[in-house]
Amino acid sequence: MTKLVVGIFGHKTDASLAIQDLRGSGIKTKKISVVAKEKSVVSELSRDTGVAKPQEGLGSIGLFGTAKGIAIGLDMLPDTAVAAGPAAGRLAGAEFGDDPGEDGIVVGLIGIGIPKEDAEAYEKHVDQGHVIVIAALEQAESGRVRELFERHQVIPLELA
Repeated sequence: MTKLVVGIFGHKTDASLAIQDLRGSGIKTKKISVVAKEKSVVSELSRDTGVAKPQEGLGSIGLFGTAKGIAIGLDMLPDTAVAAGPAAGRLAGAEFGDDPGEDGIVVGLIGIGIPKEDAEAYEKHVDQGHVIVIAALEQAESGRVRELFERHQVIPLELA
């Protein structure tokens, strides 16, 4: 049975080191997802660690992407998440916010199997600029990965 192990990192360097340790311990990059607020963070993690390239969701490139970025900066549109890895399909372009009718980060996280209360806290962390690393593993590997995350300044979920 697949189990999700989630780490919250305050800096991309900590997330990068944790992902490199995951890979060094035999976890394949296709089982690792990354979620952050800034594309540059996910792009750098992808380049440095070998996780999949970032996805931003629809309407985030070209002229429309520029207009969307300006509207987000002016608080005319909600900010959206950038994601890489197997969870990117559900999380890339997901909006931050409290509108239950929108496919936001919380809905995407619930969709990959994270409980609602935890998903709401993870959304707050991403909105604060933290990096979320999600590893989809066999049950037997989960304890080892939690210990590995602890070595890299993982932030407790409750501190959102």
